[in-house]
Amino acid sequence: MRMFSAIAAVALCVGTAPVAMAQSSSTEVPRDGSCPTGFKASGSDCVSNNGSVAIVKIGSCPTGFKASNGYCLGGKNDYAEVRSGSCPSGLKASGKYCVK
Repeated sequence: MRMFSAIAAVALCVGTAPVAMAQSSSTEVPRDGSCPTGFKASGSDCVSNNGSVAIVKIGSCPTGFKASNGYCLGGKNDYAEVRSGSCPSGLKASGKYCVK
């Protein structure tokens, strides 16, 4: 708890909120400029029009995903998450991501 409080305090001092630990593909992603193809703006988010998923692009897109406006797009059954060390069981490494 004390570590989280220290991180939150540092984040407040520099004017940012603590970042979520893991990011995974979803039908709703935070909007950063233009939404990816097949997504529409909804407040501060981009929401899928057709059930496809997206994840914020970090370097190259993972296997099975394609780049669109700073995001990586996948199909309805695709899954990717930002890799932090080894990938969990059932997922394989693809660049900076783990994919299904």
